[in-house]
Amino acid sequence: MTKLRCDSAKGRTLAPQRPNAGVEAAYRKALTDLVEEMAASVDYWVKANYRKIVPQVAQDASPASVLQGIMNKLTARWRTRFNEVADELARRFVKQAQSHADRQLSLDLQRNGFAIKFKPSQAMREQAALSAAENVALIKSIPEQYLKDVGQAVYSSALRGGDLGTLTADLKQRYGITHRRAAFIARDQNRKVGEAMTRTRQMGLGITEAIWQHSHGGKHPRESHVKAGRDKLRYRLDKGAYIDGQWIFPGSEPNCRCVSKPIIPGFDD
Repeated sequence: MTKLRCDSAKGRTLAPQRPNAGVEAAYRKALTDLVEEMAASVDYWVKANYRKIVPQVAQDASPASVLQGIMNKLTARWRTRFNEVADELARRFVKQAQSHADRQLSLDLQRNGFAIKFKPSQAMREQAALSAAENVALIKSIPEQYLKDVGQAVYSSALRGGDLGTLTADLKQRYGITHRRAAFIARDQNRKVGEAMTRTRQMGLGITEAIWQHSHGGKHPRESHVKAGRDKLRYRLDKGAYIDGQWIFPGSEPNCRCVSKPIIPGFDD
């Protein structure tokens, strides 16, 4: 791959690369559709059995075991469902995120006088595999956490002799939490994967450093990130910026919208 050099002594910065809203929206829809499907199934089967079983729980252990059996079956069913789609869903998302990152970087390079045709590389394949593996794990974690919480809510309500209305409200709350988590995964991973793929591609072009740029967005910006942007913190792409006691990249922390301005080396570099 061509190693970039600009025609100035000090080098030149490229524009920050930003995540694609369409890629995020597609991933979010795929995840939240699964969550909605799972929640509807769980609601149906829990409610169908809860009303007739709860009055017996305090006097007899067997109804409690019936509830346990129902939750075990639901957990097995939805664990299998998410496992079946996780690999393909993660690979498709990473491929879309990479395509956007490559297209955005290529256009910016063209605007700066560099006509580069990207080719597959071992580094890009490895980064794509790492990103896909992380997303597979996140996708599989969705039903595990949701069904664990639902199970606890069902058993606790049954032992208290709680009414179906109270349990229904609790299930709705658990669904809301899980739905928001799925949306967060899509938003957070869209930033992280796009940043990682772009950074890997930039290093393949001989770009070694970037400048931290704060997003000036969000209700509760991290003061350390604001300072990094204000100071135009320069960091190595293979190492990251040392902020708050750790080496990080823009967008790698939860809800971080910061970006980077990569530096094309000059002829004195």
